[in-house]
Amino acid sequence: MAKRYRIEGSIFYITSNIYGRICIFTRPSFIIPIIDSLNYYRYEYACKLLGYVIMPDHIHLLIWPQDAHIVTDFMRDFKRFTSGRITRQAKLEGITNWVERFEQAGKETSRADYKVWQDSFWEQTIYTQKFLEQKLNYIHLNPVRAGICATAEDYPYSSYRNYYLGDIQLIEIDSEWN
Repeated sequence: MAKRYRIEGSIFYITSNIYGRICIFTRPSFIIPIIDSLNYYRYEYACKLLGYVIMPDHIHLLIWPQDAHIVTDFMRDFKRFTSGRITRQAKLEGITNWVERFEQAGKETSRADYKVWQDSFWEQTIYTQKFLEQKLNYIHLNPVRAGICATAEDYPYSSYRNYYLGDIQLIEIDSEWN
């Protein structure tokens, strides 16, 4: 894997996909662990959460860590913990085809008994406020572009509701950058 260079004080736009692009984030019982874990790990790693969207088969995040080098640790721990919760939830709900796919993915990669997320993640360093605003807009419009909803306001699993409706029911984000 190529070495990642990170600049202190940077904000990161992150994308992480479900292994095999299975659409698991279509039920609240699988989304709530993601929200809970984002909230936990942002404090655990002293990151500001500036934006997010949870799409059916992937997530986008805008995080601003105090130490740019902890981005990998944040994502590693976030993905490891949520993988366990997602697998347990799928077993509990009897979604055997997902459990079987997670187990098969674990065998294919030899990385875990059950593999939910694709290896690694995609990150992009945010270097201007304009670029940050573009990425935040991209995140907020992603469900609309995907045909999931008519307007960004209609999608509950996005920071759009935090910014424009003052809705902090799911998670409070750090909006003091603007």
